[in-house]
Amino acid sequence: MIGFNLTFVRRYFRSQLVQKFSEREAEQLLRILFEDLFGLDRMKILMTPTLSIDEFQYHQMEKAVADLLNDKPIQYVTGVAEFCDLKFKVNESVLIPRPETEEMVRKIVAQDIHPKRIWDIGTGSGCIAVSLAKRFPDAEVFAFDVSEKALQVAESNALLNKVKVNFIHDDVLNPHSEIFSQAVDLVVSNPPYVCEKERKTMENNVLDWEPENALFVPDGNPLLFYRQILHLASARLTANGQVWFEINEAFGAEMLGLCRECGFGKAEILNDFAEKPRFCRVNKR
Repeated sequence: MIGFNLTFVRRYFRSQLVQKFSEREAEQLLRILFEDLFGLDRMKILMTPTLSIDEFQYHQMEKAVADLLNDKPIQYVTGVAEFCDLKFKVNESVLIPRPETEEMVRKIVAQDIHPKRIWDIGTGSGCIAVSLAKRFPDAEVFAFDVSEKALQVAESNALLNKVKVNFIHDDVLNPHSEIFSQAVDLVVSNPPYVCEKERKTMENNVLDWEPENALFVPDGNPLLFYRQILHLASARLTANGQVWFEINEAFGAEMLGLCRECGFGKAEILNDFAEKPRFCRVNKR
């Protein structure tokens, strides 16, 4: 079997990547590829200069680097993303978990709350539902999505991270699940919120690879998902319950107005780590 020395492999593929990425980015991408594809961390590579990969692995690297040069996100290349200190499987059927979404989950779990039932609406990869199930092991977690392919990914992530989540195929804009008629303590959602007119400002690695139905809303009705979720929650949220949203930074004021319109008098907009209005926390009272 042919072996390829890692020192040569790193040098060769680095020369390919720096045609598109900075030297620092190229090194980071190579580190991720070696770790996620082959289980080789940077320290092991540095400490073992005689390490090599086989012909099959070399061709894996060739394809991975070609995909990166074609704007495919690294998470789709390796099939792995990190979120809240957990590993998640991802593919083009689900959005790549974002740092902002992770920040929202961390804000939620930092509170002194003990939800018995949780809804995650538009679960995608399941990153929110699985992370909350880890933090609240006694809670009954329900995760909804309109995409059956996304739910398959989410189910695999619940198994991977050894938590129980109830995954339900349903469209929140036209809901049928009986779960929506039951009381709930915590509702969380990162729904589509990018307006169609914002396409021109977005990078190709998002537009060409990530699922459009999880990203975009009509320019004329940018809050349609929030309105429907608040409508569902208004009748079912328990006395000390909360609703958490990730939102478009351009619509903070409109979100507060919508919360009042839906009968929630106590709502606030919270900034993310970039000091952009990114989250909406809504209390029943």
